Amino acid sequence: MMQNKQKILVGLVVLLAVALIAMLMLKNSVKRVDQTPKINRTDAPKGTVIPGFPKELMIDKAGETESSYTIKYETENQYTATFKTDKGIKEEYSAYLDFFTKNKYEIVNKSEGPVVSSVYAKNSTGEVNVVISRLEKDTQTSVVISYLKK
Repeated sequence: MMQNKQKILVGLVVLLAVALIAMLMLKNSVKRVDQTPKINRTDAPKGTVIPGFPKELMIDKAGETESSYTIKYETENQYTATFKTDKGIKEEYSAYLDFFTKNKYEIVNKSEGPVVSSVYAKNSTGEVNVVISRLEKDTQTSVVISYLKK
């Protein structure tokens, strides 16, 4: 009976050692792929728009630029600008719908609401996402425009 217990114990130790060696070999032979995209963000000075951002997308010329930046991915660049305006959500939303229609953008998605409205459109040069919002405490409307250049 004692020999059987020793044989089982030795067998388990050998099995554990083999499993550990196999795991180490597998770990060394399989390269880990980093799933995090390589990005590089560059901000424009406060009050200016980052170079490369299509300025025609800022259709409210009276709006004051709060921030603007670009994110460079491995294969594409995303340009973003945020501005505040005295115009209401509905007025800004309608202006962007008109702009995209007149400039032959395909409107992929749109949503109109009392607190947040958005328009997602694309054309042959890129994709644009516009989010227009106003918090209860704000006296101005915030417009965030992101442009992904193809």
